[in-house]
Amino acid sequence: MWRLAMAMSAFAVGPALAAAPYVGTWSSDRLNCSATAEVQREAIFTVDQASLSLPEFGCEHATFRKSPTGWVVQASQCYGADPSLEEPFSRVIHIVRHGETMRFTWPGFDSGPLVRC
Repeated sequence: MWRLAMAMSAFAVGPALAAAPYVGTWSSDRLNCSATAEVQREAIFTVDQASLSLPEFGCEHATFRKSPTGWVVQASQCYGADPSLEEPFSRVIHIVRHGETMRFTWPGFDSGPLVRC
C-alpha cells in the first residue's frame, strides 16, 4: 500500500515540475556554452521561471504569458549595458520557439536563432 501511494504521488508531482520550453541556457553557437566566462557573458541567454540573464541586460523579475506566436515576457528590475536607460528599467520581450531553436526579440533587437546549451 505504501509503495502504491508513493508511486501515485510521484506521478501527480511529475508534470507540475516540468519546466516551460523556454527555460534553460541558449546561445547562437553551442561552442559558447563551454567557453570562458567572458565569452559566456556576451553570448549566453539564460531563462528561468522568474528571471532573465541576457548579453544585453539582466532582469530580476519576469512574468511569462503564452501568445499565439510564443511567449511575451514582462521583465522588470532590469539592469544593463545601455547608459541611456534609467535603472532599473522594464522591457517587453518576445520569445518564439521553432523546433530546436528559440529567438528573443524586442524593438530594435533580434537575437537570431539560438540553440539550447
